[in-house]
Amino acid sequence: MVDFRATLFAKKSDLSQWFPQIQDDEGDSWRIYLSRRSRALLIQILLVGAILVTNLGLTIFAISHYSSQNGVGTIYEGDCNKVKGLDQWIHLLINLLSTGMLSASNYCMQLQAAPTRANIDRAHQARSHEQTRAHKEGRWLDIGVPSLRNLQYISNWRRLAWVLLAFSSVPIHLMYNSAVFQSLASNDYTIAVVKNSFVDGSSWNLSTAEMNRQGDSGWDEWRVNPKNRNYTEIIKDMQDKALSSGWEEMNISACFAVYNDYFTPQGNGIIFVKNDTGPEDDSLLMYVSIIPRSDDWAKNMWALSNGTNISFQARSPDLPVTKWFLGPKKFEVSHCRVQSPETITTHCRFEYSPYIMFTVCTLNFIKTFVMACIWIMRKWQDSERSDADKAVIYTLGDAIASFMRRPDPTTVDMGLATKDDFIRRRPWRTHLVKLPLVLNREPREWKEKRKFWFRAASIRQWFVLLFFCFLTVITAAILLSVSFASLHHRKFSTTIPELWQLGFGTLTPYTYLVVGLPREDPAGLISNVLLANLPQMILSILYIFYNAMLSKFLVQREFSRMYLKQRKPLRVSEPVGIQRSSYFISLPLRYGIPLYTTSGLMHWLVSQSLFLARITAICADGSPEACPSGQVDVTNSFSTCGYSPIAVFITLIVGALIIVSIIGIGLRRYDGTMSMVSTNSMAISAACHSLEEDRDDGFLLPVQWGVVEMKNGIGKCAFTTAPSDNIKIPEARSKYR
Repeated sequence: MVDFRATLFAKKSDLSQWFPQIQDDEGDSWRIYLSRRSRALLIQILLVGAILVTNLGLTIFAISHYSSQNGVGTIYEGDCNKVKGLDQWIHLLINLLSTGMLSASNYCMQLQAAPTRANIDRAHQARSHEQTRAHKEGRWLDIGVPSLRNLQYISNWRRLAWVLLAFSSVPIHLMYNSAVFQSLASNDYTIAVVKNSFVDGSSWNLSTAEMNRQGDSGWDEWRVNPKNRNYTEIIKDMQDKALSSGWEEMNISACFAVYNDYFTPQGNGIIFVKNDTGPEDDSLLMYVSIIPRSDDWAKNMWALSNGTNISFQARSPDLPVTKWFLGPKKFEVSHCRVQSPETITTHCRFEYSPYIMFTVCTLNFIKTFVMACIWIMRKWQDSERSDADKAVIYTLGDAIASFMRRPDPTTVDMGLATKDDFIRRRPWRTHLVKLPLVLNREPREWKEKRKFWFRAASIRQWFVLLFFCFLTVITAAILLSVSFASLHHRKFSTTIPELWQLGFGTLTPYTYLVVGLPREDPAGLISNVLLANLPQMILSILYIFYNAMLSKFLVQREFSRMYLKQRKPLRVSEPVGIQRSSYFISLPLRYGIPLYTTSGLMHWLVSQSLFLARITAICADGSPEACPSGQVDVTNSFSTCGYSPIAVFITLIVGALIIVSIIGIGLRRYDGTMSMVSTNSMAISAACHSLEEDRDDGFLLPVQWGVVEMKNGIGKCAFTTAPSDNIKIPEARSKYR
């Protein structure tokens, strides 16, 4: 290639005669006015403020209209299908609000972590303890992506704001989805196994009944027969009312069906037997008092052992049941008299936690306040925007504009450098110590090589993202397989139709999560809230990794297209004249909207997969002092976590598709003309050592990257405003700096 030098550089003053909009500022153009980063930040503040007003309004309304006890209040009590519908729709609203709040917070955190030009210069020129005095080059910073490595170089105020926004997000992830929850009612009841003479008023003895039931875990263990009940009073009440109008007679099949469901209305029951020929004056053979269980075994274990006292299945046998034995002595059931289900109080409840709602409102306020302070500080510092060193560099276009205006001496003569040229290596023999950064300023041959998108990120970044994604998916799959084993033990099929019949996001007595957490409120409520929402926080962390990975792909894509002749002005955060506006930092809307939508969908699916559940025990007849009939049995009500196998299965499929998507996107290819710089500030600066003629106005006008000078067989590559026919594309086997 013969020697040459680009000419006919564009000047703002010359072009403004034909294109007056080059002189525009925010006072002349609504496009420029609305795209200022302070206006974009104001939109985010208004969004978070609107969410705060919504959360605060709902909290005040709930507290003023619905009283609470032990940190739990009831919003609605009644039809269980309506409670389930309310729960799903309200949780969808919560996930929309939380996605909006956390997305706005993440946007603001990314703004705060973006470096100024002065921060970049300090990082590039920093000395570190492992570097020699002869070597001054320091560290590179990230441009256009969420980054932790930038935090040590930004100002204390910006770092504090970032930390407040980050740490206020953690409790929101752990609590927001459990601000409201459904509570299903389950009745206490007492079963008495008797002779026919029992209803005629014959005598009975509790001691004899207790001896007859010994050795059967369904009748005689610590999870049944609460000690605060007066069983003499309860059995006497049942004997007196057995033939009253509130009781009805049932055959074996109907009787078994009444006590076969955890949540259907159930009252006290008297079961008559066929095969006892003892004296009629001791008419009570066995009794058991049942309360709701929290260990995912059937509530009616007393009915399921079928007299074997060796093993039993927690799932009932195929219906109808026509032969039924009870207890170690295998009393054969003849018929029953039970309290009529129509007379039993059992309602589902839609409940809320005022503590959680107040906590969410407080954190929402902190976010709004911090973001408002950031906006005020930006307005106060607007006068410094003209100072190039104090301008914040948010986007790739901001970085190119800054480096064209004032090239970075750290990377001079490195026009074809890649991000890998600025990474300090760790040799295998001394892998705990990084080698000093040695910059190669020698001219290098240009080689056209199409590169995959995945190369924009480092191996470590890929490892972190995929490791935690696969770890999360594998952990969830293992837990799902364990739940399948539990369901198989209970003779449930795990086919898709059978899992769907168990319910999507529906609590069943066979899908409690039994991990030994406290049951009683408020400790039970808070501990189960944290457990139920732990996956939400994990999902949000994975979203940050995923977002950063996709951002790196797209920053490199934007850079890799800047050699094309269809040149465009730089996309910057504070546009002037014809510079392109940037309503986003790194993710264009065609990528950002699907990502945010998918994030919201995943949060909702997770909320339906693992969720807080409240079981409200309802007192039975016969013990008016300890537990009045129809009232809430506070002692035996509990909080737990439930899971939905079909929801977990669907969440795993969607999660796997999301992982496959990022891998598939990573297999796309960049054009191989320009270097792989990714978000590395040093690599970007190396490509921006423009000629002197482009330093005053070049960053304000459409630019193109290419060979702008060839001297003594060595070319110079940079961005320029010179006409396309005055610059060249690098050629193979030629050297450039």
